[in-house]
Amino acid sequence: MPSAKDVANGSDKTDETNPEGTDHDSKRATFDRIRDISHKSLEIDDLDSPQALRSSSVSPRTQPILLTREREGSISSQDSDSHVLAQSWHPTSNPKAKLNVDLRYDPDILKNKSASIAAPPSDEHAKLQRSVSQPTSVRRASDNSISNFNKFTKNYIIPAAKWAYSPISGNKTKKEKEFIEYHIEYSVFRPLRHLKPVRSAKDFIIHWRKIVEDETGAPFDYPENYYSGTEFNNLLNNVIDLIEIDGLYPQRIAAGSSGSYFIENKKTIAPGNVKIYKVGVFKPKDEEPYGPLSPKWTKWLHRTFFPCFFGRSCLIPNLGYISEAAACVLDRQLLSYIVPFTDVVYLRSPTFYYSYWNSASNVSKLPKKIGSFQVFLNGYSEAISWFRQHPIPNDVSILPLSSEITVPKDSTDLDSKFVWSQSSIRQFQEELEKLVILDYIMRNTDRGLDNWMIKINWKVISEDEEKKTKSLRPFVKIGAIDSGLAFPWKQPDEWRSFPFGWLFLPLSVIGQPFSLRTRNHYLPLLTSKYWWEQTVTKLRKVFEMDNDFKERMWLKQLAVIKGQAFNVVEILKLSYAGPLELTRRENLEIIDDITYLPDSNTNDSLLRAMQSSVFEITPNGASNGYTPYGKSSDEEVSPVTTKADDRTPLLPAGQIVGKTKLPISRNYLDSIDETRNELAASSEAAADISNGNKIDSLNGFEYNLKHCDSLHNSGIQRVVIERLVKTTNSPPVFTWC
Repeated sequence: MPSAKDVANGSDKTDETNPEGTDHDSKRATFDRIRDISHKSLEIDDLDSPQALRSSSVSPRTQPILLTREREGSISSQDSDSHVLAQSWHPTSNPKAKLNVDLRYDPDILKNKSASIAAPPSDEHAKLQRSVSQPTSVRRASDNSISNFNKFTKNYIIPAAKWAYSPISGNKTKKEKEFIEYHIEYSVFRPLRHLKPVRSAKDFIIHWRKIVEDETGAPFDYPENYYSGTEFNNLLNNVIDLIEIDGLYPQRIAAGSSGSYFIENKKTIAPGNVKIYKVGVFKPKDEEPYGPLSPKWTKWLHRTFFPCFFGRSCLIPNLGYISEAAACVLDRQLLSYIVPFTDVVYLRSPTFYYSYWNSASNVSKLPKKIGSFQVFLNGYSEAISWFRQHPIPNDVSILPLSSEITVPKDSTDLDSKFVWSQSSIRQFQEELEKLVILDYIMRNTDRGLDNWMIKINWKVISEDEEKKTKSLRPFVKIGAIDSGLAFPWKQPDEWRSFPFGWLFLPLSVIGQPFSLRTRNHYLPLLTSKYWWEQTVTKLRKVFEMDNDFKERMWLKQLAVIKGQAFNVVEILKLSYAGPLELTRRENLEIIDDITYLPDSNTNDSLLRAMQSSVFEITPNGASNGYTPYGKSSDEEVSPVTTKADDRTPLLPAGQIVGKTKLPISRNYLDSIDETRNELAASSEAAADISNGNKIDSLNGFEYNLKHCDSLHNSGIQRVVIERLVKTTNSPPVFTWC
């Protein structure tokens, strides 16, 4: 009989007990088959020694499969005992034990009749099965513990870490609020006699058309950076496809204190020639300086270790992206169109800064980030670099009258030929006044020379076909970007005052009074109730897009906006005032007081109560301009006579500034009190009431006390009464930064 060693060496020798070589081949095949099934490394050399088999077995459960020969005398009794001690058969109550194998039903082994496998003894109470699993009972418990710990980590620890590392507002569910109409019943903004405020959407469009035609001297056309909602949505969808399908990822901008990214687009110029260009700038909310995922480590260190010297206390944290979009809305309402189109969108890209828990190489598995998307300004350059090339002269009188140039028709480099002139200085001043009014109303705290842009547009005046030349006139255009640090909830009153960067321009530009074109542009808008109702509604809709929106903070922001706008209106009424006088105004706020009035009134006493005011009651019981209380309506009512006063409430008449006495009156600046005229008309109409119809002597306060129970009826409307107050904040410590 050949030994197992001979079998391993491939020997084809046979002994007298097995004269046929087929028996040896069958045994060898059986060994290989069992080794493959059990996934164990079966050493054939060790089978010569039963003691070796016993010593190599850790436990009966870990011992390889036992082979026996059914022929008599093939195995000695000692070897048989050794094999019995080493066999791995064990009872189990689980018929689906892991990797259990019953070789009795293997068809490949049953074909070979010369080799058989010892089947496990049958038992009536327990079925014997072979287990190939290697670990002992202790190891199996250890594996179960590790598996349970992994499940606990996956189900509890990782979600808890994500929640702790993510912004708190990220888990908030946005509640849909019922729309409340914003209606102003009384406004502190007084219009002028010759500049009627816009009263409807039609007046707004007509005013816009007039402004554009007056500035360009050509038929109306949309501004250069005008985007409709459909055009912006098409651009956004194209950008999303390029990011998530084509892999054209946004690139992070190194400058700035927050994470901002250039968004790129593709344009096919010719077959095989594709141009990649920038179309916008995306600023995620969670990558702002106060955000939890700010990629600028210097700002993170500054915020973490020096919190007292970081940020602006007058601003709401993590609201920069909303401020960017709100600045665009305010700019479009002011019809200035110097802010590129900006909206709040959702984007995702592997180049964005994600936490460890949310990072992934596959863009489809990344969570989307909310942020502001601002359309890129092509052809513009930063003001600080543009002024280095074209410095503003201090003395305008020595400049030529016009900046027109004559160049060949094929000339391309025109900006290098630009020179300042008196007309270009005047045109640039009018463009700069748009930026001044916009920044002042939204109280921008970060308007330096590095975050507004300048571009020169050349307009063809005439062409000479014989000489093949053309005459061009330059128009300086301004683009206002980076408005994320605007719309404070209070005036700066701590360390820094955050002055406007345009204040440091030469006095030849910034020290001049506002132009007449600027006054005609903004006064009809800012003194209109309709304009304020539309503007406040649109601004609120933008601010409500943030999950951290709070009604209380929004009302404070609105009070600052209106207070700043009131200063603008009062300065524009003065012909000698300019940006410098505007920034010297004291800080004001206009608070919206909410009251409820009937939708329609047919009651004369109710009409009289609404028209009365405790501030207009005279000592003898009569109100100035109204029918005296207690008198019948058929008595003669003298019309209301008011004396126009163009002076601002904070600048007394005849005030001497230096050696110049300020003018007292300007005919074209005479203010008009529309409310008094309307009340006078109502009083005259009341005089036509038939005799015997008495009017109750109730003022507004008394009427509310008498009819307080009916204020909650369906016929009551919610209105706003504006109230002008002076802020009592202390001035900042540093006024130059």
